[in-house]
Amino acid sequence: MKLLPKLALSVCVGILTGLVSATTLFEDLEFRVSDLWCTLRGAQPRPEKLLVIAMDEPSYKELGVPYGPPWPRSLHAKLLRRLRELGVKQVVFDIVFTGPGTNPDANTELEAALAGVHSTIGAELAKQTVSSQGGGYEIEFVDRPYEPFRKAATEALAGLPKNGGVIRSFPFMRVEQERDFPFLAEAAAKYSHPEIVERPGPYDLIKYYGPGRALRPISYWEVVADDSPLRKADFQDATVFVGLTLRTDTGGAQKDSFLSPYGPPDIFGLEVHATIYANLVNKSWIVRPSPLLDRLAQAVVAGAATFIALTVTPVVFAGITALAALTWCGASFLAFGGGFFLPGAPTVLLVVPLVLLTTALHSYVSARRAEESLRSAFSLYISPDMVPKLQAEGGALKLGGEKLWITAVFTDIADFTSITEDMPAEKTSEMLNAYFTEVVEVVFKNKGTLVKFIGDAIFAIWGAPIKLPNHADLAIQAAREIQTAIDRFNSSQRFPRLTTRIGVHTGPMLVGNLGSAKRFDYTAIGDSVNLASRIEGLNKYFGTTMLLSEATRKDAGGFAGAVHIATVRVKGRKEPVRLYSVFDPPLDRPVLADWESVVAAFSSGRLEEAKAVFRTLPEREPRLAGACDRYLEEVDELSKGSLPQGWGGELDFLEK
Repeated sequence: MKLLPKLALSVCVGILTGLVSATTLFEDLEFRVSDLWCTLRGAQPRPEKLLVIAMDEPSYKELGVPYGPPWPRSLHAKLLRRLRELGVKQVVFDIVFTGPGTNPDANTELEAALAGVHSTIGAELAKQTVSSQGGGYEIEFVDRPYEPFRKAATEALAGLPKNGGVIRSFPFMRVEQERDFPFLAEAAAKYSHPEIVERPGPYDLIKYYGPGRALRPISYWEVVADDSPLRKADFQDATVFVGLTLRTDTGGAQKDSFLSPYGPPDIFGLEVHATIYANLVNKSWIVRPSPLLDRLAQAVVAGAATFIALTVTPVVFAGITALAALTWCGASFLAFGGGFFLPGAPTVLLVVPLVLLTTALHSYVSARRAEESLRSAFSLYISPDMVPKLQAEGGALKLGGEKLWITAVFTDIADFTSITEDMPAEKTSEMLNAYFTEVVEVVFKNKGTLVKFIGDAIFAIWGAPIKLPNHADLAIQAAREIQTAIDRFNSSQRFPRLTTRIGVHTGPMLVGNLGSAKRFDYTAIGDSVNLASRIEGLNKYFGTTMLLSEATRKDAGGFAGAVHIATVRVKGRKEPVRLYSVFDPPLDRPVLADWESVVAAFSSGRLEEAKAVFRTLPEREPRLAGACDRYLEEVDELSKGSLPQGWGGELDFLEK
């Protein structure tokens, strides 16, 4: 893929990730990872000068308080007097003391006790249904404490925000009615540390010190008991939070139970208020980037990951993905411990692996398509059973070539023009198709590569694209089997009798996909290819059906069945080429011996001696008649003058 499409796709993935990161799915995954960091980090040291007094089950039992109704206000007055004696700095009630109650004396007692030590009491946002003729509707209002208590203490909001049942964020004003009220922890922090001016942002998270009970709450009854063994030193100048921590299904405390980032046990609102207070006075909470910055960062990471995925291989990107995930997890864990929320969990742990999966699937599909393309393309050139090996080697469909030492074979039908001159086109086409089928089957059977059809001729090579150490042997074997196949073809008598001439040569050739970037063919070019074609054409001068070069014979291990026909010099080559033919059945031994002797005599310049044998030999072996005639022509020509200097019996074929 080119650079511009890569960039465009990467930008699209980045934008999509940024949009999806605004969903609750991404935020939930972010929080689940931060919850994991809480669990791995474990409980943290409890803040100093902070105590929690729990109105728990043991207190109900020891003090004889019935489940359901509010606690007697006289008990709270007693608690305040006891805490004052112990020297606490302030008391924060996570309780809303609404209405005058049923005991005026208890109200007076509690009012005095609230005034005796700095106290903060709860107020809560409530809803009321109002009926009208047009139907009912709800109004929101702040349910405030009983007015005398408001004068004796500070009132603050006790409600807490939830994130899927887990309290993570700091409380902020939600409706206009809350505008004039601080929250419990905020009010307490302002009193104990009036110098505090910094407070968490709207996206920052509470830094918990552990799961539920991490602040080690003290049972309410232990404080108010007359024989309580409490030490004054533990309470001196401390801020005390008081509230319900009831785990039973009865009572109003159940609504104040929340899930904890640390996991079970659940944490109560009382503990959350105390934790927020500790965060404020210690200026220690989890700083979280704004949603805009968060989404932008995830979009950039997703876009960059996509660009890398499109640039490198899936295996490399898998390693990058694993390294990035491990790096991010380590950095996120350390940052969380240092009070910073590092965003990116959904992108690093979900989007990037999804990109990896997508690119891996795309790469797999592309590879499969390439394999099918390769199989389809080269099934036209080579035997289907050789395609898997070609696929394993790879690179065969790339534009370009390489220089290889291979064997080329050209075939041609003798007198094809005369044969088809009066033949209908349909019949000619039918004959050629049947003929080519026979020849190509032999080529494929002997592991050859069909390069192209050239009219009635065939161009094939051995040794590319599949490397074959015995390419010369296979080419000679194929040439011989082609002759047999054509004899079988002729025996069917469906078409005029055909004679196929074959030329074989081995040498260096440039082999590969040659052409333009949009259209190319697998072929072979070079002087050796041209010579193979010229050798095929020389068959008509020697009356042979197959000629092979000395180079092919040597590569085939000196092929014992080859008969030296002539040494020729062709146009465009300075060096003469020794040509051999293969006869089936082989020449008789005496005939072969006489042939070799007469060729040697001719090459030695004994022209008259050679002439006599060339005239008589065709009677004994008609298959040598064409070669003898060609030699006789050369003898007559050479006899007209002196032999050329340095001549060694070469026959010149300087016309194409």
